[in-house]
Amino acid sequence: MRIKFWVVLLFGVGLSGCGVFGPSYAKPDPGAPDAWRSADELIRINHISNLPDMAWWVKFNDPKLNELITLALKNNNQIQQAIGNITAAQGLLQQIEMLWVPTVNVVPGYGQTGSLGGGSFNSSSIPSNATSVNGYSVGLMPSYNGLNILQQIRSQEQQQANLKASKAAKDFMRLTIISQVAGGYFTLVEQNYILELYKQLVQDSEERYNLAKGQLKSGYISLLTLQTYEQTYEAAKAQIPIAENNIIASENALQVLINKNPGIIKPGSAFTKLPMDGIVPGNLPSTVLTQRPDIIEAEEELIAANANIGVATSNFFPSISLTNALGTISPQLGGLFSNSSDFWSTSVNATMPALNLSYFGTIRQAKGQYYTAYYNYIFTVRSAFAQVDNALSGHQKTTDSYKEQRQVYDSTVLAFQMGDQRFKAGLDSLVTALGYKINMDNAAITLAGYKMQQLQSIVNLYQAMAGGYNVSNTDKPNKFGNGHDAN
Repeated sequence: MRIKFWVVLLFGVGLSGCGVFGPSYAKPDPGAPDAWRSADELIRINHISNLPDMAWWVKFNDPKLNELITLALKNNNQIQQAIGNITAAQGLLQQIEMLWVPTVNVVPGYGQTGSLGGGSFNSSSIPSNATSVNGYSVGLMPSYNGLNILQQIRSQEQQQANLKASKAAKDFMRLTIISQVAGGYFTLVEQNYILELYKQLVQDSEERYNLAKGQLKSGYISLLTLQTYEQTYEAAKAQIPIAENNIIASENALQVLINKNPGIIKPGSAFTKLPMDGIVPGNLPSTVLTQRPDIIEAEEELIAANANIGVATSNFFPSISLTNALGTISPQLGGLFSNSSDFWSTSVNATMPALNLSYFGTIRQAKGQYYTAYYNYIFTVRSAFAQVDNALSGHQKTTDSYKEQRQVYDSTVLAFQMGDQRFKAGLDSLVTALGYKINMDNAAITLAGYKMQQLQSIVNLYQAMAGGYNVSNTDKPNKFGNGHDAN
């Protein structure tokens, strides 16, 4: 039996060397840029070898941000769904691996054999000289049914790649959730700050509007000027409910990400205190993108597709059915394991496909799937290069814009200070001084928007460079405490 087994195996391996076993995997080389097109003056050159393990968000020194990301990585529903997919992939791999182990069945039975003593009988009568022996038996029957050894090898290779792809998909989800939490939190902090700025703007514009009413009665200003002041006041008031609604929406979005019901989230740091300089690591080589989970997932899918060609090709190899039976037999049930005789039997069969043209279609289908996976991998890598370059450019350009807007804001601050001094010196009216202050309020609101864009560009850059997804990483599912738990 063993000789036959190894003959078939060696026959298959020999054919595999001729390419019948399916093509060997070769990693595509899409090339990589020698340097990024976009430079970034705020980037500090740091020699970071493993971005996935870096908790970059702690650089903002905001305990609330750290808490939210920790909760999201532990409780987020989408991450848990991805872990469930890993558990399912592990189960399927286990099924394939266990095909190497024969199935064993317990076979109890009863049988009757006898002699007719030379006579004949029909269904209604048995000759008196007939003899019979009753027998009880029990046995174990290990068997392989239709085991295609080469198909088993390639199927196992395919599912191992699928499992790795599932883990990479989970890691990509972790990367996405980190970015969503960070971006959502910065939005929440900004909206709280914006709300305070609008409240100040409403206060200042209302004061100017009320003072201008007296000026209109005294003939110092025209009705047109008063209406302009009124429009500024009403426009500022209209922004209050919008900002309040944005805060609620931001809070609820974060609560969903950490798997909680709607509720208030108090920011840990003031928006103006959030740092922007020195947060992003140095211009790293393009090889850092080999750590991006979406690229890892795309390559494992390509490996699985390549192995699937071998699975399809292996249909032309023989399938082995091997059955062993061993046990004991006794004429009396009570003496089955005492006064008995042992028995054994072996059966080996090999089924070789002679003509099944559909197998050629199966191979063609597998090659088409590999073709799709190949170009998906190339697209994923190219997209990653573009995303990093875009993120570097975005961070630099938003930095430039922020600097320009900062100069505008500083100019309005200086104008207000000078106008306030003129008012106190009796050279200008309070209405005029409030006009300078309103300009400063509006400039602060605009500057906050530019800072938010810069903060989001930092989040985008770390996501593009696969930063932080491996922090506190685990594939272990949560426990239900009932029969649904995976062992």
